[in-house]
Formats: sequence, C-alpha cells, structure tokens
Amino acid sequence: MRGRRSALVAAGVLVLVAGGAGVAIARSTPSLEAVGPTSVSGTEATAVFEVGDRTVRQIRYDDGGTLRYTFRLENDGPLPVTVLGLDEEQADPRLFTFVGLTEQTIGAGESADLTLAMSMGGCETLSSRSGSFVSTIAVRTQQAGLFEDVVVLALPEEVHTGSPREAFCPNSTATSRPQG
Repeated sequence: MRGRRSALVAAGVLVLVAGGAGVAIARSTPSLEAVGPTSVSGTEATAVFEVGDRTVRQIRYDDGGTLRYTFRLENDGPLPVTVLGLDEEQADPRLFTFVGLTEQTIGAGESADLTLAMSMGGCETLSSRSGSFVSTIAVRTQQAGLFEDVVVLALPEEVHTGSPREAFCPNSTATSRPQG
C-alpha cells in the first residue's frame, strides 16, 4: 500500500512539473524573425541599396496610395504562433499610416510570407527634402490559443520614402510646407 501511494505521489509530481513546463513554454515570447525575400507593390519605382550595415528599400511616394511590403516571417520557437495583426499602440511613421498585416498561423520551425499594408500621406506637412523610414513593426501574436504577446520585428529592409516636390504633393500650398 505504501509503495503504491509513493508511486502515485511521484506520478502526480511528474504531471505537475510537465504541465508547468508546458505552460512556461507556451507563455514565453515567440521567437520570430523577419527575413527575405521581399517584394513591394503600390508604387511606381523601388530600389534596394546598402548603406554601411543597413539595407534600405527606397520607394517612390504616391500620395493617397497604399504600399504593400511582403516579407517572410520565420518562427524559430517550439510552438505554432498565430500572427493577429499590428499592435495598435505603435506610432505611425511620418509619411506612412499602418493599415494592416496579414493574419497567419506559422508552425514551429516554419515560415510564411506576410504583407504589411501602409497608406502614404502627409507630404504637405514636410519639406520636399524630408523623408520617412519604417524599420520595425510591433506585431500581436498568440501561442497555444491562449497567450498573447506583442513582438517587435526588425524588417529585413528599412523601407524609406521621401516627401515629393510640390508638383507631386497635391494638397501642398505655398505656405503648408516648412522650409528646408
């Protein structure tokens, strides 16, 4: 009887430890990395170049247009991760407004292509030689169907656009744009 009780207690302890470890793994922040290949749509021109250790994706500004930037997201963690979209608390870059991010479930050790949509606007508030960069995004995620997190991802390229000259900024006036 005593041996049986000890075995049951030991089995119960093992179940609790294993369950606790499973919850700890599920509760950990997802291990995600944004990588290439990348692609862009919604602009007439785009180019990629290196500046030191940075990779910059230069895109042509299109006032009122929507830029779609596609990249691959790798899940290096032990559990599937569901991308729920963008975190609403992040600030929009000056010439871009975050519109959305593809919702997708990515298995452990797998990757998927996601598309970040950004509308372009606000050129009339900047001088024609100013610009805007998007280098990171805050992404809402969920693991094990329960645990939500916000993960800040560094994009594989820094997306940059410059504020266009007055002729291509339809709402600008002689006094709306600062000097510089």
